[in-house]
Amino acid sequence: MEYIKGLAKRKLNNWLNKEWYHQRFDGSPFFMHFIAEGEIAVHEKRKLGGNFTVHYCFYDNGKADWYILMDDIKKVSAAVIRAGKKDPQISSRFIKLWQPDQDRFYKKCIEIEKMDLGKLNDRELIKVHDEFADIILNKNSSSSLIDGFALGTDVMIADEIKEIYEKSALKDKMRFADVFSILTAPVHLSFINEAEVSLLKVAIEMEKEGLKNIFVRNEPKKIKDLIKNAKSLISLGKHQKNFFWVKNNYVSSYVLDAGDFIEEIKRLFELDIGLKKDLDKIKGTPALNKKKKDEMMKQIELGKGLKTMIRISEDFTYWQDERKRSTLWITHYFSLILAEISKRVKIDIEDLKYMTCRETSRIFERAPNATDLKARRKNGVYYWEKEGMEALHSKDADEVRKAVLGETSLSDIDDFRGLTACTGKATGKVKIVKSATEIAKVEKGDILVAVMTRPDYVPAMKRAAAIVTDEGGITSHAAIVSREIGIPCIIGTKIATKVLKDGQLIEVNANHGWVKIIK
Repeated sequence: MEYIKGLAKRKLNNWLNKEWYHQRFDGSPFFMHFIAEGEIAVHEKRKLGGNFTVHYCFYDNGKADWYILMDDIKKVSAAVIRAGKKDPQISSRFIKLWQPDQDRFYKKCIEIEKMDLGKLNDRELIKVHDEFADIILNKNSSSSLIDGFALGTDVMIADEIKEIYEKSALKDKMRFADVFSILTAPVHLSFINEAEVSLLKVAIEMEKEGLKNIFVRNEPKKIKDLIKNAKSLISLGKHQKNFFWVKNNYVSSYVLDAGDFIEEIKRLFELDIGLKKDLDKIKGTPALNKKKKDEMMKQIELGKGLKTMIRISEDFTYWQDERKRSTLWITHYFSLILAEISKRVKIDIEDLKYMTCRETSRIFERAPNATDLKARRKNGVYYWEKEGMEALHSKDADEVRKAVLGETSLSDIDDFRGLTACTGKATGKVKIVKSATEIAKVEKGDILVAVMTRPDYVPAMKRAAAIVTDEGGITSHAAIVSREIGIPCIIGTKIATKVLKDGQLIEVNANHGWVKIIK
């Protein structure tokens, strides 16, 4: 995808007065470009019409506001539904089609891990960069199918289930929200759950060795010395090797060491939960969800088309989770390459992340302006479409933002609705989380409010009494995690972060899908 100067403003009129789906997370354009270009311009024929047309993303020092055209979401979801009518197994066939791209990606990661990048000359280093970028773009091209279907069918699936529910005998026995939650629950273990299971196994092994009191009574640094001869350290080392990347996101790479996981095990022991019971619950949740879903389908007659959509949703939930896992790997392994480039061009790696891979591919021929990169980082907008892409910053970014998004006042709203992801009621103080760097402000009993949640929000989600999001469908992270931990969750409100303010007392009634400001 070519960088074309003047493209964003030349095409601006095409995108005025459009409806956009908004996501917010920690992100930088270098890593997000792999989603943007992949969704728009890679494997178009394979996607059977499931490609996106355009993306905008606005940046503010590591916080990314990502916009998807609603017309694209409708187009892609319709394309997947059409394909599903012809072939009810289309979702599993899609996954098989992309499997070779996924395999090549993980193979390349291992190759990069073994390389001494410092010994490569500039040309060789860029060759590794370009090969890795192309592999990622091919793998990530599936994202438009995953996101388009998930975001375009959540309300449709809910409406169809409700129509059938209203005519069924279940109406007198169960609430609709419970029926909906069971029929749309995930049936695969997420990578976050896999990491939790692995760590719980290590903690159980340490408990059997009689190490629990050492963890409870001592600080992490001292614990490391006191358990240096424990047999369970072998298992801890394997866990660290398998899950060192779980705190990564679209901007930052963190290599977790044994000490980080010792702190997590210490917290597990301090909570004094039944480790084996917790382990069995996490491991058994997907099978339990499937059992409940199968039993529910015997009690309520779903049409063939609805069953196909639910099946696709299950497969795409798994696929979406795999994409999230690989995203965290991308951040780690490409950060190794960027770190080496940073040394050679003498530009801060955090500033380099405000270039795209297409720009860094020519960085030794065309040196970037460090001042422009810092300006992009502080206030930038990136525009992608099939013709090419462009980055603008400062006043130009403000002009594009105002033209594309406009301004709306929501000051008079004191209650609003969304889609129930997990039933229940809760009252608590609002804590709006705009970034993973803000999760510490969520205390036990607070209501976590966000545009959307990400894997690195999980610690805050576990402390929250309820979750409310602007965006997200039935396969969204908030929906999946809220069901796993069993707290009320309302997704897709569109306006929660704009209406609510930190410290407000609100009631979340996920049984009926509404949020009300109390004070």
